[in-house]
Amino acid sequence: MVCPYPLFHMGAWTIALQQWQARDAVVFVSSASAEEIGAAVERHHATRLNAIPAVWRRLLDALSGPEPPDLSTLRFADTGTSATPPELLRAISAALPGAQVRVFYGSTEAGSVSVLEHAYTERKPGSCGVPGPLVSARTDTTGQLLVRGPLLFDGYLDDPVATDAAFTDGWFATGDLADVDGDGFLTIVGRVGEVIRTGGEAVAPSEVERVLGTHPHVVDVAVVGLPDEQWGELVCAVVVADDDGPPPVLGELRELCAGALASFKHPRRIYVVDRIPRTAATGQIQRRLLVEQLA
Repeated sequence: MVCPYPLFHMGAWTIALQQWQARDAVVFVSSASAEEIGAAVERHHATRLNAIPAVWRRLLDALSGPEPPDLSTLRFADTGTSATPPELLRAISAALPGAQVRVFYGSTEAGSVSVLEHAYTERKPGSCGVPGPLVSARTDTTGQLLVRGPLLFDGYLDDPVATDAAFTDGWFATGDLADVDGDGFLTIVGRVGEVIRTGGEAVAPSEVERVLGTHPHVVDVAVVGLPDEQWGELVCAVVVADDDGPPPVLGELRELCAGALASFKHPRRIYVVDRIPRTAATGQIQRRLLVEQLA
């Protein structure tokens, strides 16, 4: 298995432990570039690769380039983080027809929480699957996902206050907002601290981002709330446009949301930027930094 995660990340330790338990090899790469990952898969005839969506996009771009890597040995193409676009899963499946594509969800504190198996990627688009063995999951009255099980962490080092705040009757508060459907499949819709409060309504940014990301000329998107005297916060779309045409305008994005989202979730402002700030390790949007930049 090829691992592109740094060793301070929960993903790297989980992969290393899984491979050790299976008495199999794990190959660490020094960067998450498509060239280095592709070369590692080729050289070691790797059958498994787990990478965040941004890295998979790099690999898909490389496969259509002048010197594509040979990824034909892959039998499992795994990805994760809270929001994994269904169109990306389809693209991976199309590029790697011999591989099963799966979505994992978890955290440093809880380990692996759920998995969406290959057979359900089309039936449950946007979902991160069902809780794994020994894991129980539910939502509280605010929609926050709570998990319980023997694999939870014991607490934060030398921080009993934070540890006490993280648990309620043995349930760990993940900080993620989730929907649970009738079949028990989880869908992460946002972060508790990232919810936009506009006109008395709550908006999860990632829910809006999934819709706006389907625009043909949007290559990256973030949704944030900006202070407003009348509404409390305004839903604002921050987009990176491609070079194939004019950047999208607000009316186009609102039309895209019509029928897919409640009207109060539609963006009221749009900003076109060169890049959206993301964390280096996991590619998560740095919303607070983005709000500061816009302000």
